[in-house]
Amino acid sequence: MYYYHETTHKQNGNWGILLLRIFIGGILLFHGISKFNDISFVKIQLVNNGLPSIWAYGIYIGEIIAPLLVILGYRTRFFSMLIAINCLVATLLVHRGEIFIVDPNTGAWGIETLGLFFGGAISLCFLGGGKYALSKRSSWD
Repeated sequence: MYYYHETTHKQNGNWGILLLRIFIGGILLFHGISKFNDISFVKIQLVNNGLPSIWAYGIYIGEIIAPLLVILGYRTRFFSMLIAINCLVATLLVHRGEIFIVDPNTGAWGIETLGLFFGGAISLCFLGGGKYALSKRSSWD
């Protein structure tokens, strides 16, 4: 028989937050690294939507710097918010045609990866960095 014990729950919750930070930040980091040498696709998408191409460099903040800091647990709420905004911008600029698409063969949502990144980032905005984080004293942690 399992009995609920608040201390155990809090301890496991902190491990869960750490794992969420590692997975969301770590997997998103691959997307950022893949764009490290060439962001021309991002620039084209911005220009095609009437936005300045210089904003493409924001991809480095949203897909490299923010994920690294989320993994470390530094200002987790703030940098998770940046990741969520990055996901929204990517959806609106590049993937808006896939929002209502479901693959008939797999049942996968057209923007399922972005949805998972967005959901994880929003969850971290509410949860914060947890006990195993680099910073823990600010409301942005």
